[in-house]
Amino acid sequence: MKTTAKALAVGLAAAALLASAPARAEFPDKPITIIYPWAPGDPVETVLRAMGEIAGERLGQPVVINGVQGAGGTKAMTAGATADPDGYTLVNNWVAPQVGAKLFNPDLPYDNDSYIPIVNVFATPFTVTVAASHPANNVQEFVAWAESEGRTLNAGVCAPQSVPRLVGEQFMRSTGVDYNPIPNSGGCAGDNMTGLLNGTLDVAVGTVPLVKVFGGQVKHLGLIADERHALAPDLATATEQGVTIGWGSNALGWGGLAVPAGTPDDVVATLRDVFSEVVQSDELETALGDLAPMLGYQSPEDTAVLWESSFETLRPHVEAILRSN
Repeated sequence: MKTTAKALAVGLAAAALLASAPARAEFPDKPITIIYPWAPGDPVETVLRAMGEIAGERLGQPVVINGVQGAGGTKAMTAGATADPDGYTLVNNWVAPQVGAKLFNPDLPYDNDSYIPIVNVFATPFTVTVAASHPANNVQEFVAWAESEGRTLNAGVCAPQSVPRLVGEQFMRSTGVDYNPIPNSGGCAGDNMTGLLNGTLDVAVGTVPLVKVFGGQVKHLGLIADERHALAPDLATATEQGVTIGWGSNALGWGGLAVPAGTPDDVVATLRDVFSEVVQSDELETALGDLAPMLGYQSPEDTAVLWESSFETLRPHVEAILRSN
C-alpha cells in the first residue's frame, strides 16, 4: 500500500508539473522572416516575395523579407547562423557567401554545419561573354581565334573572391588557352563588362541577362556548364562545344533557403513541405512570368549533398588562388 501511495503521489506531482508548464504553440503562430542578402529590387528579391506570399497563405502567417546587405552576403549568412533556431528566421543562402567566402576566409563565423537546408530555389548559370564585335560566335570559334592570336588573353573573372571567378578560370583552363585572370569590381557586370567594350578584356565571365542589360553590345558564346538551362535554352554549353567543365551543379550560382542548426525537426519538416511545394507549384510559375526560369528546385536531401560537393569541388581552386597571391 505504501508503494502504491508513493507511486500515486509521484504521478500526481508529475501531472501537476506538466499542467503548469506552458504548452508549445503550434508552428507557426507568428510571422516568419527570410533574411535577404542582396540589393533591393533584384530579381531574386522578386522571386522570394512571390514565394513568401504563397507560402504565407499555406502557413497561415505572413512571410516577411528582411534585407541584410553587406560584405558579399556574409552579413546575411552570419545573421542566419546566429538567429534563434525556432523556424521563424530563414536565410536566403547562396554558394558565394556560404561556400566561396568561407573558403577564402576561414575565420567567418559559420560553415555548412551552421545551417539546415530547407530547399534549393535558384540555379543560375554563368556565361562565356565577349564584345558583340568579336569575330567568334561560339566557344569553338573562340578557342580557334585565341590559338591564332598566339598571346596570353586577358579574361575578366568578376570579383577577386567569387564563385564566378572559380568557374570562369575552370573554363579557361579547360580550353588550354593561356590567360591572365583580371578580377574586377562590380561583380560580373561593371568593369567586367565595360572591359569588353573598351578592349582591355578579350573575354569575360557573364550572366544570361547581361546581353539585355548592355543593349546587345556584348554576346554570349556559351554557358559555362555541363547542361543547358531554362534561362537560355538555345545557348549551347561549353561541354557541348568541346570544352568540358565537369563540375555539374557546382558550376552554377545556386541559392535557396536554410534555417539555423538546432531548429526542431518538426519545424524543419513543416518548412520543407511548404516551401518545396511552393517552389514547384504552377501558382508560383504563373506569378513569376518571365522570371520563372530562374527557379532551380532541389530537394533538401539533394541540397545538402550540393553544399558539401560545392565545398569539396571549389576548395582546391581557392587554395591555388591563395597560394598564387
